[in-house]
Amino acid sequence: MYLNEVTLIGFTGQKPEVKYLSNGTAVTRFTVATKRSWKDENEQWQSKTQWHTVVGYGDAFANRAQTVDKGSHVMVRGEHATRTYQRKMEVLVNGKPSEAMVEYPVVELKAEFVKMLDHSSNGEPPTQESGD
Repeated sequence: MYLNEVTLIGFTGQKPEVKYLSNGTAVTRFTVATKRSWKDENEQWQSKTQWHTVVGYGDAFANRAQTVDKGSHVMVRGEHATRTYQRKMEVLVNGKPSEAMVEYPVVELKAEFVKMLDHSSNGEPPTQESGD
């Protein structure tokens, strides 16, 4: 038995961006910041913010993008995914410019579920959810 599931609770870094694949599938991308705090050896509070790239596929995530703003409090659940892409770059070889293909690694959370945690004006948490 195997399980690859990640749950993040944090704040979005920007308004989600929606693009479409050539087959018409919506791809929604945004970042979520999480924060870890601890006391150091001098009993001083320290913290570290970690940024996570989130990608959601399909119309449900594209529709959700309309309600998410920079700084929205969200819970995201999905699969930890890695991939690579290649890009042409100009490099120097023996002092002369030359083109080379460079491979870049990418780490993302492939979202299956997004829930808004921001409170509405009446103090109740919203119930909108996206995903399967």
